[in-house]
Amino acid sequence: MALAIALCAPLKVATWPRRLRWWKLPSFIILMLKLSVNGALEVARLAMSQRCDANTLTHTYRFRCLTQQPQQLLMANLVNLTPGTLTLRISCDALYIHILHHHPRVEAQLKVLESRIAGLYGLKHESWEHEP
Repeated sequence: MALAIALCAPLKVATWPRRLRWWKLPSFIILMLKLSVNGALEVARLAMSQRCDANTLTHTYRFRCLTQQPQQLLMANLVNLTPGTLTLRISCDALYIHILHHHPRVEAQLKVLESRIAGLYGLKHESWEHEP
């Protein structure tokens, strides 16, 4: 619901993103719900474990195809839903992200997220959907 409101926040239809692919929005929302649940479960598992095996890291993620500020801002906000991540800062070409428990899948998850956002906006991009 929050994603839909963020995308449709402008009251004038003329100011809505022109290239937005509305038919891709339902699968995008499902992906965000999945990431949100997985993130909550991972953080809860870390919080409830008897030993703290957190492997925190600050990571710089360079944008590959999101060049406009609204697209980058959407990704910066949605990164917070991926398991154990939090956006610290956004610059014109990168996100600075705090990772609670670093693992190799984080970079792949960020690439998939950027790819899905690019697809939502109708941008040409490489698909990283099938990377491990």
